[in-house]
Amino acid sequence: ELCDELQTEMTRSAATLLVVLLAAFRAEASLAPAFSHFFSKSSSPSALRGKAVPTLELRGGALKTEELKTKLKLSIECKGLEYSDWKTWPFSKADPMVLLQLRAPDGTYTEVGRTEVVSDSPSPVFASKIEIDYFFETKQHLRLVVVQGSDPKLPELGRMDCTLSAIVGSRGSKLEGDLHSKRKGGKVMVMAEEVKGKAGDMLDVTFRGVTLAAKDGFLLKSDPYLSLFRRRPDRSLVHVHRTETITQNLNPVWKPIKVPLSELCNGDLSAPFRIECWDEDTLSKDDEIGSVNCTASEILNRVELPLIDSQGRESLKCGTLKVDRACVRRIPTLVDYLGSGCQITVTVAVDFTASNQDQHLPTSFHYNGGKGLNQYQEAMSAVGEVLIEYDHDKKIAAFGYGAILPGESGPSHCFPLSLNHNTPDVSGVQGLLDAYKGCLSRVTLHGPTNFAPTIERAALLAEETSKQHYQVLLIVTDGCITDKSATVDALVKASHLPLSVIIVGVGDEDFSDMSFLDADTEPLVDGDGNKAVRDIVQFVPFREFKGHGSLLAAQVLRELPSQLLQYQALNANKPPSWKEDMPWLELPEDSVWAFRAT
Repeated sequence: ELCDELQTEMTRSAATLLVVLLAAFRAEASLAPAFSHFFSKSSSPSALRGKAVPTLELRGGALKTEELKTKLKLSIECKGLEYSDWKTWPFSKADPMVLLQLRAPDGTYTEVGRTEVVSDSPSPVFASKIEIDYFFETKQHLRLVVVQGSDPKLPELGRMDCTLSAIVGSRGSKLEGDLHSKRKGGKVMVMAEEVKGKAGDMLDVTFRGVTLAAKDGFLLKSDPYLSLFRRRPDRSLVHVHRTETITQNLNPVWKPIKVPLSELCNGDLSAPFRIECWDEDTLSKDDEIGSVNCTASEILNRVELPLIDSQGRESLKCGTLKVDRACVRRIPTLVDYLGSGCQITVTVAVDFTASNQDQHLPTSFHYNGGKGLNQYQEAMSAVGEVLIEYDHDKKIAAFGYGAILPGESGPSHCFPLSLNHNTPDVSGVQGLLDAYKGCLSRVTLHGPTNFAPTIERAALLAEETSKQHYQVLLIVTDGCITDKSATVDALVKASHLPLSVIIVGVGDEDFSDMSFLDADTEPLVDGDGNKAVRDIVQFVPFREFKGHGSLLAAQVLRELPSQLLQYQALNANKPPSWKEDMPWLELPEDSVWAFRAT
């Protein structure tokens, strides 16, 4: 717009220069944060700790920055709060307010939001919503502190610690817990909802005209078409869409109309917009058959829409618009599925090959005689702590490969860490670490490094799960695989299942084969020439994140949300909450939306 105004006073070359300068200014402003850590003197993981690291993508020749975050709003309720003041007893009641605090890497808590004060209520339902950024790949520790009124000198009624992922991963994204207090604390319930932008919602509707008025004389019929208009706050109209013209037909059925709700009614289903029906004339001005003001909600409920003429009269029998079918097509998000009960089930496979060296040697990757965790333990702990939040029973299927089991002469390529084939599951991350430590002292390290049997076992588990479960296989290894062809075959075969494979490479070996399995640019192809339906592998070398478990987890889990969405898209699985709460919501007509780079 600025250039249009300046062209009357400036030459075209000067206007072009202005465009270039504005583009350069905007590029510097938008890309500087994304590139700052690449050009800084210190770009190590320790330098990036505590910072949101954006991902970079190249679309249509333009570099774009996107942070892997989702904006959530939290609703909070309390039950059974107690407060007594000897000055006003027995008339005193709780006047609660909730402070939401987020834990920083150094362990301190910082307030990120607060509710209003609800007077004289032991069971308040707070109207204020608190917005917070949610990162799937990060464990975000929260503290909800219930205080008596807004005066900081008044006492605390109780507090509850939880994680944001635990809230999102709970059924219905609702988490209820006890308030810890010196007195009877009561309970607090917090519910997470996604703050969705409505720009992507698309109205998909098929209109039918019934006994439309004939505008071309007694012997001829109308050539009708529809025009849709958005209504501005000042009541003026903005043209949004026009259908095709159907010739000589008073009962036409137009092709489906697909129009963004943001353009039609600013995303508000109850906001009125206008539909006009016209008769197209090639030799003269088009004639208006009739019009109607309606809402998207009425269309989704298939309300009949009688047309009125330009003077506002229905008596002239202008005809009626009927809705044959209507829905809103929406691109679902990870939160849509997790909040609808989708669980992430974790399977772990640990490398027990001889290349790790004897566990009693300080040079062994399995050595645990020093302080802290070894690389295997750190990788399992960092990834497991994040994923376990999305599994309701908190069970982990724990396996090993490449070792000789007690009483056997040859190596096993997939065995439970418990050494009991009937009970491969362990309870939580601590149970996983305990099982790993116990197994390490009982097996003999051997080889080779074969992934295919473990992937096939995980694929079998994925086949047996319901639509509401998604399997994640974490493989921790110290070297290159020896069954590359069989592994590729197993991955291609499993690419249509609800399964993702995460590989963490410990040590300083050459992991080029692992990078090949992480097929980000070209799909894997098996021995029979079949291509993988989707990329299900993510590989990360541990050495780049040693000592920085949270950054390791963030990098390892970076592709998991898009992989889960791709599976749901290919199988046309709608979030169950849509069917219950918004039956008119549908997925986009094809699965391309889930394969856009993120």
